[in-house]
Amino acid sequence: MRKINHFIFRVECVIGTIMLVSIVLLVFCAAIARSFHHPITWSMDLAQLFFVWVCMLGADIALKKCAHMGVDILVNKFPPALQKGLSIFSYTLCMGFAVFSTYWGIYLTMQNYLRTYATLKISYSFANSAVPIVSCLMILTLLEQLINVIRNRQIATEEEPEVDSLEVEA
Repeated sequence: MRKINHFIFRVECVIGTIMLVSIVLLVFCAAIARSFHHPITWSMDLAQLFFVWVCMLGADIALKKCAHMGVDILVNKFPPALQKGLSIFSYTLCMGFAVFSTYWGIYLTMQNYLRTYATLKISYSFANSAVPIVSCLMILTLLEQLINVIRNRQIATEEEPEVDSLEVEA
């Protein structure tokens, strides 16, 4: 599971980076073109579409790196067994929310398939599908982290997730 999540992490980082750079370039080029009275009408719609995906991918990347905000000042004072139980409960609750988001994200995606972006002439489902797709990826991330907590393994924090015997050479 770690190898799969590490591969997904790499793909999310590449796609997220490409989309973020594209957003900056699109908005910059649109502003320049507008100042010369030749607006790029589709640029804002495409930037908004990419932004939805960047936000969702970023949420899963942060989850993989355990970089989401948490308040553990009180929990750290509890005995280790209680801390582990609370972690298991927390991961289970988060997985429940990810399942909820997946279900309703699919519903929303199907409801909006006829609605289109005015300038792009593509379905809003392309933006809405970010929710169920990334929610499924979050379920995989949370499942790996839950297994790590149950097995008393350290979860990678604030750095690239570690993967056994999977080294990428540059």
